[in-house]
Amino acid sequence: MTSNTETILIIFVALTGVAVLLQACVLLAIYVSLRKTAKSAKSAIESAEDLKATLLPMVHSTRDLVERISPQVITLSTDLAELTASLKKETRGVSISAAEIMERISHQTERLDAMLTNGLNAVDRAGVVVEAAVTAPVRQVNGILAAIKAVVETYRSEVPRRKPNSPNGQDGAGI
Repeated sequence: MTSNTETILIIFVALTGVAVLLQACVLLAIYVSLRKTAKSAKSAIESAEDLKATLLPMVHSTRDLVERISPQVITLSTDLAELTASLKKETRGVSISAAEIMERISHQTERLDAMLTNGLNAVDRAGVVVEAAVTAPVRQVNGILAAIKAVVETYRSEVPRRKPNSPNGQDGAGI
């Protein structure tokens, strides 16, 4: 009887261990996913910084060139002014692109958060279902075992025997 209970207890402990292992795997997957997202965000920021570092010196050198040549050639300065204007547009475009990249990163982070939340909620629900599936049969088996034990103990115990009653209502001592 105790070996059945121990077997059930071992099975329950094993199922609990498997659930904990599954949860650890999910958490490891979350960690790896977040790490990849952080790396991609970092590389996007670094590329935007590189682009900014490349464009700013160009803008400054173009401005200096316009100042040096403008007294000598007016038409050339007009062309350079148009070039400067187009570079400013490109700089704005880069800023807009960087903002779009950051928005996409934010969207992906929210999406990842929702996926992880749903995954963890599913694991939690699975744990509740497993617990319910294991607890109910264990209770039923324990009830059945208790009933069998009570029946066996009832048949094993001695029943006190009564003395037979005499037909005239006396206990037979005085006849």
